Amino acid sequence: MISIIIPAYNVEKSIGACLDALRAQVPPDAEIIVVDDGSRDGTRASAAARGVQVLTQKNAGAAAARNAGVNRARGDIVLFLDGDCVPAPTWVAAMLAPFAATEIVGACGMKQTHQCGLVPRFIQLEFDYRYDSVRARQYIDFVDSGTAAYRRDVFLQNGGFDVTLADAEDVDLSYRLSERGYKLAFAAQAIVYDPHPESLAEYLRRKFEYAFWRTQVYARYPRKLASDSRTPQTQKLQGALAGAFLPAVCAALIWREAWWLVVLIGAAFGITTLPFVTRNFRRAPMLALIAPGWLALAAFAGGLGIALGVLKRRARAPTAKSPGSDRP
Repeated sequence: MISIIIPAYNVEKSIGACLDALRAQVPPDAEIIVVDDGSRDGTRASAAARGVQVLTQKNAGAAAARNAGVNRARGDIVLFLDGDCVPAPTWVAAMLAPFAATEIVGACGMKQTHQCGLVPRFIQLEFDYRYDSVRARQYIDFVDSGTAAYRRDVFLQNGGFDVTLADAEDVDLSYRLSERGYKLAFAAQAIVYDPHPESLAEYLRRKFEYAFWRTQVYARYPRKLASDSRTPQTQKLQGALAGAFLPAVCAALIWREAWWLVVLIGAAFGITTLPFVTRNFRRAPMLALIAPGWLALAAFAGGLGIALGVLKRRARAPTAKSPGSDRP
């Protein structure tokens, strides 16, 4: 038996399409659980009208909602989907396919979008670029909670999602399982259609917030700083170069000879964007041409998030622990 868990917060306009797409593909004994996370609109009523289980909690965040759904679930495998996403017709079957191997305890699907705006299309290119790095791997170490599946017993035994993380809780759980020797797989055919940010400002805000919370996760699993299955190494280099750029400019304002360092950092950053630009030039030439500038803005936003995340980490006392872990 499987259980599909959907955390939902103010998604009245999208939850219907999400549930309709699910009900058309689930086996008869599957259960669908919507966890209404303190919505102020008609999310609960819209979900209940489609005959699924609906749990209600005070607004506590998606991690707490997912954990609550798992605690209520009866399935051997729990699937996670966001309430503003629409799964492709074969999503459930594709998410379950990796579990034919008994060693697999978790699986991650893919996000795509039907949006036509420049920003959503650019974000999709970023997703696809990351998927390139995991598609050829037998095992992965990151499962995106927006299109995910876990064996329920393993999920519970390892503490579930850390509710102290307002974002990147899926990274934390993935790394926790990976560090303990569990095997996670990429389900390349398990597609959900996700609404990406429509504006550049919202895109950069997301980059900032994600970097802020991911800093807390890296402090728990420092080995992942060097390499993980999801993050291209060029992206980590871009963050480092963006962090060095502003100090170099300040130094150049005082010492003119330092301008060569500014130019060198800018050139190095441009080189790190070449794999992304060349991969996407034929499919989206305009987006490929503006990619270096947007990637630079994203690197600066992420760098700011990391800086504030480090400051918070150092100021916090006592240090919080991740669920089921003796790591701080």
